[in-house]
Amino acid sequence: MADVNYKLVVFLLCSFVLGACHDDDVPTNIEPELVTGTAKDISHTEATLTGTVVLKGNTVMPDVWFEYGEGDELNMTVKDLNVRGGNVEAHVSGLAAGTEYSYRLMGSNGSATLCGDIMTFVTQSNDKPSVGSLSLLSRGPVSVIVSYEILSDGGEPIIETGCSVKDVSSGESWKTIAEPERPDETEFVVRIGRFEQNATYELRPYAVNKVGETVGEAMTLTMGGNAVTLASPGELDLLMGDYKYSFTSLSIIGQMNGDDLRCLREMMGRNIDGAPTSGRLADVDLTDSRIVEGGGSYGSSRYTENDVVGYGLFADCTGLTNVVLPDGIKTIEKDAFMNCSSLKAITVPASVSRLTPSGGCVALEEIVVSQANNNYVSIDGVLFNSDASRIVWFPMGKRGHYELPASVTSLGDYAFRDCSITSCTLLDGLTELGQCVFYGSKVKQVTLPDNLRLIPTGTFQNCLDLHTIHLGEMTELVSDYVFDKCPLTDIYVDAYYPPVCNDDAFSGTADDFFSTCVLHVPASRVGMYKADNDWGRFDNIVGE
Repeated sequence: MADVNYKLVVFLLCSFVLGACHDDDVPTNIEPELVTGTAKDISHTEATLTGTVVLKGNTVMPDVWFEYGEGDELNMTVKDLNVRGGNVEAHVSGLAAGTEYSYRLMGSNGSATLCGDIMTFVTQSNDKPSVGSLSLLSRGPVSVIVSYEILSDGGEPIIETGCSVKDVSSGESWKTIAEPERPDETEFVVRIGRFEQNATYELRPYAVNKVGETVGEAMTLTMGGNAVTLASPGELDLLMGDYKYSFTSLSIIGQMNGDDLRCLREMMGRNIDGAPTSGRLADVDLTDSRIVEGGGSYGSSRYTENDVVGYGLFADCTGLTNVVLPDGIKTIEKDAFMNCSSLKAITVPASVSRLTPSGGCVALEEIVVSQANNNYVSIDGVLFNSDASRIVWFPMGKRGHYELPASVTSLGDYAFRDCSITSCTLLDGLTELGQCVFYGSKVKQVTLPDNLRLIPTGTFQNCLDLHTIHLGEMTELVSDYVFDKCPLTDIYVDAYYPPVCNDDAFSGTADDFFSTCVLHVPASRVGMYKADNDWGRFDNIVGE
């Protein structure tokens, strides 16, 4: 009984002591709790680490950071955190793709180091690259130039890219590797050779990264045509032998010096002195050749220079109808095709940066420019500068109606000289003409734009077929010899006020010109035109 009483006393004593404690007596130095959160925004090489700091009592926010590393290794630290209240985040980059990482939130309040639980995440795995379709830029008898784009690198650096080639008949295959100009390049232009004549090939773009190789869709090409391959310059005459004058079409591969070009001219019908030969070569493809210095003269004491189509190189080759110039040519000199009276088409490669037209190409209908050329562009067979604001060479043999592109702002002197078009419309974007723009051309009808103020000297001089001309609303001056020798039957002038005419504006016209040519003017301005000293000379002034 005494033992029971003793235990009761002890219990009552403890209850009294505990009942005497208050909330204010709770310790204030309890350590904060660190909670490692789930990683987010995980990509191939980046992730965002998250965590929470739970404060207890009156403790202040500790210094916090994240430790992380591959696998179980926590050997990297990031202290650049985004802290909002008790939530903390850190962005990490430079991670390895397809790799597991461990991480945890760490902290310190000066007296103790705090640790959150260890969590893991896995970065996204990288893929193979992807490539676009091939585009054919130009082709020769044994080579082509193609372009393609790497659409995605798959998250890994590109190790190698280019085009694979397969001979459909033999099964032989090879690769041509592209050489990028900068590490981040995605668009590639590749020249592929080693083709055989009359063989069919499959071409495919490819790209390789650490994950693997991707091969694009196939382009099928069949090579063909007569071709001669020169192992070294100066061999053309020897290789052609007795067959030199029998070819009408030919493709030449290899380096050509002055001796080769002299032989080529003989095959085209002209010797070194300009006299006729029995040559019948009319169609020549030099895509895969290269003009190099060396050898003898090709004519008129002219010698070859590297990558230059020199003065008079094809001059007076009257049987030549089509020529494709060598890839790599940089300069085409003045009158390189002088008096090639049967020449209908010229193909200019991507490499040409300087070109001067040739005279006497009366049959020339089309100048073709490689799409890869950055200096010139061809529109409807007409050669323009790169932004199509200026005509460089208008083919004399182009016929029918021609409408100038709206991008053209000016025309140089003699731009359409001796051309064969019969009618022409110049749009309002054109504000300036050079002298003698249509000199000697075969135009029958021309419409000038409303914005053109000045009609320069000799604009239509010697246009022996011109019968109708339209002058725009803002025409202010008609210069000397504009209508010299023009058999005009109708002149339309839309200008509200009669333009000023120089003294010789109508010089060289027929004696009965002013009595036979009808002048069409705005209906409300007929009286003013009749009273004008120059325009009043017309007997027939009609209001429109």
